[in-house]
Amino acid sequence: MNGYATEGWTDMFLCAGGAAAALCGLIFVGLSVNIRTVLAIEKREGHSFMTGRALEALVALLVVLLISLVGLTPAINPGVLAAFVLVNAVASAVSPCRAAYAGRGRSPRATEVILRRSLAAALTLALLTAGTSLAAGHGGGLHWLPAAFVLAVTVAAVNAWVLLVEVLR
Repeated sequence: MNGYATEGWTDMFLCAGGAAAALCGLIFVGLSVNIRTVLAIEKREGHSFMTGRALEALVALLVVLLISLVGLTPAINPGVLAAFVLVNAVASAVSPCRAAYAGRGRSPRATEVILRRSLAAALTLALLTAGTSLAAGHGGGLHWLPAAFVLAVTVAAVNAWVLLVEVLR
């Protein structure tokens, strides 16, 4: 399979896009169940740490969904797809930075901070590598996307867990 053209990647894009869309919906529904608690915690503590985690989860999944949709475009130019992946790499970096900034003044556990930042950095790095290597025509190209997609789902799952379970502890 060629990592520099979308032929042969249709099944992966269909599966990843469908799963990401479904998980986005579940996060919205799950968040709506706890929204009063989340907003009360944020009001009491004076920061938007929890809604930042929701944003981070949704952005990670939307990146997967959008790349998958564009990747399914028939005969898309690899340069166009590479540029789109790079734009989404930047978007994947903005949300965790915003969420970390919103949580200032809070004293989370060191392991929580390390895990969260490591996953976010790994996702952004995998997307940057996919986009740059696709544009360059060597270095792996699309073969980096499955790793990025797995990281995005992991970021979303960890944040969803915090929003749906940890918020009630």
